[in-house]
Amino acid sequence: MKSLFGGLVSVILLGVYVHLISVAVRVVDCVSGPGCTLYPLSYFNDGMAQALSVIGGLVSALVIAELALAKPGEAPGARVLDAGASSNATRAVTVVSVLYVLVWIGAGLCAFLVGLYHPKELPALTTHGQAWLGLAVSAAYAYFGLSPKT
Repeated sequence: MKSLFGGLVSVILLGVYVHLISVAVRVVDCVSGPGCTLYPLSYFNDGMAQALSVIGGLVSALVIAELALAKPGEAPGARVLDAGASSNATRAVTVVSVLYVLVWIGAGLCAFLVGLYHPKELPALTTHGQAWLGLAVSAAYAYFGLSPKT
């Protein structure tokens, strides 16, 4: 039950994260285009900017933690299952965890690229995209166990 509740909260947070990035991208598209009034700069308010920062950090921390605990080649999240878990449960956890990471990568990459091409339109998105890039590198290091030679 604990894993199910934690998974549900994680998926809800990912959904809010994707929604905030989607709104931010629409605002940037509108502000950078002529005559658009549907998504003015004021549409993405301070609360949304703060939520993007906090929720983005929480989602990223979860991804990095899961990737750090997973063995290379193993699906993140598989460790939450008991040793005798059914093949359906294993498949479901694998699909959800891989989709979770892929959505995080897609949303973060979108924020990074939009912020790269429109850095001044919505600073909260630009900052988040740049932070995401660093976190994505950390996630890769965590998953593949990369470390400097000593």
